[in-house]
Amino acid sequence: MILTSEIAESIALRTASIYLRDDDIVCIRLKDNADIVLKDSKEMCATVKSLSGGEKKPVLVLTGSGGTITDEVRKFSASKEAADASLAEAIVAKSLAHKLAANFLIKFIDMGRPMKLFTNEEEAVLWLNKMRFEQYSD
Repeated sequence: MILTSEIAESIALRTASIYLRDDDIVCIRLKDNADIVLKDSKEMCATVKSLSGGEKKPVLVLTGSGGTITDEVRKFSASKEAADASLAEAIVAKSLAHKLAANFLIKFIDMGRPMKLFTNEEEAVLWLNKMRFEQYSD
């Protein structure tokens, strides 16, 4: 079941479309076979911050099929700059390669924010809402 909410404003980038869903979750929909370089990752981060109005929001990442990320992208993803863009990130991965890359980031690198891998969008959204609730209940 696809739960992607209505799109109020979608920003098309070279490797992704990014939009704020009507449930106040920022969605990054990666294009199929996107080879993401540092410039792309920084552009995505800036777009998330712009759509969030400077407020940390949950981020849902929907991977496409195929594609790669560079070592520079992995390092940037673990930076304070990238962490400041989101409250928590849920990655919905389709391919084994995406699952392996996401698991590596989550298990072996301090990402500076909660991050979890999913194969199901509905479960990812439930987790993001739980993360949002936990932040505001502290």
